[in-house]
Amino acid sequence: MIGSVKSEEFETVAEIEVDPRGRLSLGKAGATPGRRYRVESNVDGVLVLTPVVSIPEREMQLWTEPGLRQRISDGLEQAALGKTHDRGDFSQYLEDTDED
Repeated sequence: MIGSVKSEEFETVAEIEVDPRGRLSLGKAGATPGRRYRVESNVDGVLVLTPVVSIPEREMQLWTEPGLRQRISDGLEQAALGKTHDRGDFSQYLEDTDED
């Protein structure tokens, strides 16, 4: 197992059976349609489902670069207060391919 399971107590909420296509129906266990889960297993075949939220890779930087979320939040707040500086027209760079 990956090791992210805490020592919290679990309770049995349902007993389900794998269908011929290898699927489990988790409705009896309270799973919400459309929700995403990480599945972990151990050598005994114990499965642990952990609710997760997937984000686009391009947004991962917000979670991994220290201070970036705060800088963006500060910038949005400054813009809302009208504390911005006009830097002119940058449309000339729209076709720039950065292949220098």
